[in-house]
Order: sequence, then structure tokens, then C-alpha cells
Amino acid sequence: MTGRRKIKRDERSDRRIKVRFEEAPCCGETSGKIDLSLPAIVVFSLVLLVMGAAADRLLPSIAPGPPGVHASTEDLPLGTTSPGPSVNQEPPGANSPGPQTSHGQGPGGAGSLSGPSGALPQETGSQGTPVPPPPPDPALFHKEAVRETIHKSFPLTPEDILLLKRTLYETQQAVHGSPPVGRAVSLQVSLDPGASFPVVHLVPGIASTVTVVDATGAPWPIEDVIVGNSKSFPVRRMSTSNGVVIEPKNNVGWTSLSLVLKGRGTPAVLKLVDSDHLSDTRVTARIEGRGPNAIAPLFREPKPVVSARILAFLDGIPPPQAQELHVVGTKDMEAWRFGSRLFVRTHMDVLAPSWIETVEGPNGMKLYVFSPVSVITAAGENGEMVTVELREGGNDGQQG
Repeated sequence: MTGRRKIKRDERSDRRIKVRFEEAPCCGETSGKIDLSLPAIVVFSLVLLVMGAAADRLLPSIAPGPPGVHASTEDLPLGTTSPGPSVNQEPPGANSPGPQTSHGQGPGGAGSLSGPSGALPQETGSQGTPVPPPPPDPALFHKEAVRETIHKSFPLTPEDILLLKRTLYETQQAVHGSPPVGRAVSLQVSLDPGASFPVVHLVPGIASTVTVVDATGAPWPIEDVIVGNSKSFPVRRMSTSNGVVIEPKNNVGWTSLSLVLKGRGTPAVLKLVDSDHLSDTRVTARIEGRGPNAIAPLFREPKPVVSARILAFLDGIPPPQAQELHVVGTKDMEAWRFGSRLFVRTHMDVLAPSWIETVEGPNGMKLYVFSPVSVITAAGENGEMVTVELREGGNDGQQG
């Protein structure tokens, strides 16, 4: 059914509103009148108010214009509807003490609040444009930028670096172990058939030198060098004619080193053995007999026989049973009592008392064997007479 509705306001009465609906006749229907009571009008007004508030919240999201501008009928004449969103909105709290309500009546229109219900007001400028948020604090931005740069350039902390260094050191120490003990030894090499071969202990990474001398301490030239395993035990000649250098490569292994001596058809043989804790860094191979560089004596002397015990005292490595004596009068002397003999090691020439046996090393070190005595007279470096006293106890090198 179609019809027209007309609403008239009675200006003489504020409490009574008469509404008359007139329906045009259609298809033979008659027109009638409907009277609405005050409660019905109140309910109808509340419905229109709710619909207006909903439309007021939806229109800002779909209407063109800057954000925060919403439709309003505040500036429209009374009794007219809003043709579109209103842009002359004032910021909350600028000139009005509280929220303002716009009134509008007409078909399909009702009064609504100026802002969305329950939404926080957005700050706008004097021209209605939204105010941008304040920029971040420069100090906080600087700290964050510095922190990110440090993290990218130095991802590890000092504690992490110290942990890595300590782990690397412990790993390398476990691989290489403690440093080996290096020593200088003298080996008695015999060229007789059936004689055993002296052993030279080698450590990879440490070069060992072998110097050949005769019974008098004179250098014995080497004409040729033969090594059994030249890959694991490379050997090269020294600048002197009586020395070679051994540079071991493997941690485990052994081989033989043959030295062809000048004037001798039988080579001197040494046994090379790898070790991880003991290194014979300087080896003096003493050959029994006189070499080609030995000085001819003015008188005939018996064939010298040097025992391993004598060589040990000459190298400064006495047996554990030897008792060291206290030397007073010089620093260039060591003395031990072993059994019924006195062994004195020094660079000086002993003048008195007479000795039983003497041996000289290639570096000028001499070993004298005496019967037990307490005083020794020797010639110093400049030829002066030095009197040395031997006492019980260790040697502290006291100058008398």
C-alpha cells in the first residue's frame, strides 16, 4: 500500500503533538487517520537518535576528506537534513566547555553527537587538518642506532672473545703438550764390529745438531751422509765440515744415520728416535781414535779410553749417586765425589795436585779425575793463579 505521510507541529502546544497520516486512495482503498501517543513518540525519537549516532560514526570512514572529519548537522537550518559530511569541526576543548549536540528534524534525519560515541578525540589544527604525532626523542634514537651498529659490527661480547681465546689455548696446549726437555749430550761412537749404536732423541719442530770429534777433541770431517728415512728425518750439512742438522717431521718413528768419516772406511752409525718429551738438541759424537785433524804428540801416548761415565761428568750430567761439593774461590768449576774419585769440571787448567785422568770437550770444557782432595790450584783465564777450596755441600759459585 502506498501513501503519503505528513507531520504537522502544533505551535500553540509544547506537550501535545498531533500527527496525521493521510493516505491517498489507491485501488479503491479509503484513507484514515492515526493518532500517536506521547510514549510512542518518545520511543520513535530514541530510535531515530540511535540511527543518527550510528550514521555519524560510519560516515567519517566512507566520506571523502582528511581523517577525523565526520558528518554533522550542527550548522544546518532547523528541519533540514545533512547533505554530506561537515568539515567545520572544532577540536575538543578549544572553545566549547563540553560536547555539543546538533539538532535536526526531517524525514530520515535526527539529532546526533558531534563525535563518535566512545572514541577518543583526534587532535586537529586550526584549519581542521590532523596534527601529526610528535617526533621520537633524538637521544633514544641515537642510543638505539649505536646499539644496533655495535651489534652488527661486533656480534661477540668481550666475554665471548675471552672464552674463545681460552678454548683455543687449551685445545692447542692439549694437542702440542708441554715443552720437551732439551739437553746437550756426548755420545761415545765405536767403529768396532758388534758395537751398539748410540741413540739420539728427536722432537718434531726442534732441530738437533750432530758434531763429530775424535778422541782428542779435534773435528773429524764428514765426507758423506746417509739417512734411512729422509722424508721423516731430513738431514742437511752444516757450514762446518764435521756437523749435520736433523729436522724431524713425524711424532712417531725411527731410522738410522750413517756418517762417512774422512780417512775411515767404516761409517759411524747413530740411531734416530722420535720423542715427545726429550730432545737431544746438541749432540757431540766422539769417535775412538785420532782423526785427520788431531795434533801429533811429541811422545807416544797410550790409546785413550773414555767411558760413558766420564762423558756424563764432562757434559755436566753426573749420575744420581754422585755427591756435589761446595766450590769456594771461583765460579768456573764444578766438583763431585763419586765412589773413591773426585771429578772436577772446569775451563781452567789445573796445576796441582796431579790428576788420574783428564778429558777435554770440543767447547774447551775439561774434566779432571783426582783422588779425594780439598784444595786445587789452577790457572785462570788471564794466567793468574787461583786456589780453589772444596767443601761438603752444594756449589753456590761463591767467589773467594
